[in-house]
Amino acid sequence: MNKEIRQLNKFDYDQYKSMQTGLEDDYMLTAYPSLTDGDNRLFGLFIDEQLVSTAGYTIFANHFIMLGRLRSDVRFRGKNYATEILQYVKELSLQLPEVVFVGANTEKHNLPAQKVLSKIGLPHVITLYAAQTTDLSLLVSDEDSTVWTKFTDLGRKQNWLAQTYLSDSFSKKIFPFEAYYPFPASEKLFNEELLGKWNFYENEDQSRYVILCEEDKGGHYLHVIYPWDDFTQQKALWNTVQSNYSKTLLENSETIVWIDLTETEAELLPNNHPFELPSPWMLHGVSGEARKNSEYPKSVDASLSEAYRSIEFLENELKELENELDEKIKKANEIEHSLKEMDSNN
Repeated sequence: MNKEIRQLNKFDYDQYKSMQTGLEDDYMLTAYPSLTDGDNRLFGLFIDEQLVSTAGYTIFANHFIMLGRLRSDVRFRGKNYATEILQYVKELSLQLPEVVFVGANTEKHNLPAQKVLSKIGLPHVITLYAAQTTDLSLLVSDEDSTVWTKFTDLGRKQNWLAQTYLSDSFSKKIFPFEAYYPFPASEKLFNEELLGKWNFYENEDQSRYVILCEEDKGGHYLHVIYPWDDFTQQKALWNTVQSNYSKTLLENSETIVWIDLTETEAELLPNNHPFELPSPWMLHGVSGEARKNSEYPKSVDASLSEAYRSIEFLENELKELENELDEKIKKANEIEHSLKEMDSNN
């Protein structure tokens, strides 16, 4: 048996299409070309030149990596190929220059995926609900139409982030960078180009702020990023969101309001809240900087990883040899039995 892991390109599409993933609606079949270029990389594990498992990653803000695109051919499951290729992609990602964080997302009910992430050394970081709604009427104020003030000054945006997500004394350390993609807050996450695109608003006494930005993630979203857990008490906050949402609907009538909530924040929602709360997402990950600042653990981990892969490979080889030997013994016994019957008949 010949086993190989290599990076895939657009010319490997037919190989991927021939995999039996067991998925009825696999978005990778239509998105495949975009998953192999730009900020995306895709890798495949081949057995005797047949693609049996895939995994890949996407780079965000030049410094953050999210693993994903894990697929396995159902005919080859049970051999730990998914774990092996994801471990390979994780280790490869951590060796890239300037990597701050390598992570992966999985839904809370997806226990097999969580087990794989634990096996490759990606611990759980945070669990978030992707709260979504198209009706803010229960949150806005009918009596007071006050909205927060928009500001565009880059220095003020940076100062607000320094006081909240980047402050050691602030409780929240995970920033909902994009829909489905939260990351540990870091100055490298907030480059000037992105801050220029995000709309910042602050309340009258300048004690609170909110970020609003539009995103396309399969659907069109107005993403609400609010650092505090008193979001249900801020009527003017939702007046501000509603004002922006109304304008967004004129451009895209399918737009959905999205806000990321921790499990604790979700419990603060009133019984009549307007949000849909799908199965929460669990972020797993490890710091790239911490890994690179410790050469000894890195070399030991890499050696162990390689050793485990070698052991697994040898175990699979031995198992296949045993199966082949059993088949040959079975055929030999059948031939011997047939010869004995011929002798007895003669």
